Amino acid sequence: MDFWQGDVNLTVWGFIVRAVVAYAFLFGIIKFLGQRTLSNLQAQDFLFAIVIGDVIGEPLVTGETNLTGPFAVALTLTGIHYLITTLALRSLKLRRFFDEEPIILISKGKILKNMMKKSKVTLDMLLMAARLNNISKLSDVEVAILEPNGEISMLTKAKANPITLDDLNKNIAPSEVKMPTVLIEDGHVQEGNLMRNQLTEDWLNNQLKENGIDDASNVFLALLESDGNLYISKQKEPYRQ
Repeated sequence: MDFWQGDVNLTVWGFIVRAVVAYAFLFGIIKFLGQRTLSNLQAQDFLFAIVIGDVIGEPLVTGETNLTGPFAVALTLTGIHYLITTLALRSLKLRRFFDEEPIILISKGKILKNMMKKSKVTLDMLLMAARLNNISKLSDVEVAILEPNGEISMLTKAKANPITLDDLNKNIAPSEVKMPTVLIEDGHVQEGNLMRNQLTEDWLNNQLKENGIDDASNVFLALLESDGNLYISKQKEPYRQ
């Protein structure tokens, strides 16, 4: 098993076998950690990918390196990453620590220079995001948000939105666009968001009772949508086809 132990004079076939074994090993790690789109990678995911690539990559080009050490390191890093991800899913405070918060870059058509500086976003990047969102005038932007995955999402003002068939049927103009606000996340009431929207916990509890929910701990997500309606998803929702 020269391909595993390593040899200064490792043959081409030995390198090929190493590449196949390493690929299978990395594929197993990806399957173990679970599915996640590349666009949703967080900072710790990116760091993990770089370190794993460096640890596994060196033995593939250095014939005399034993594979046991790099694979052991890779498994250890995988365990640490899995533990962090699992704890972050179970704890809102840890999730807030490990995952970046969204940052508002434009509010009511005005660029927030201090937020741009804080997030290291340039004007060129902001204008590119506007073009990618099919927005020709920044004055039409109600809010622009730097998302945790590094993308910039934009919501346009009501006057810039196309009139829908529903608007014509109601014979009313579209209401002002507001950023959706999380009121309950994984059973935890976001009191600060309630206050910013001039809402109370009594109002929230009444809304939950109207939807047949006795306690906020049974709610996975309660979202105050841009039209003022409350979206509610329970902790355990049945799968519907």
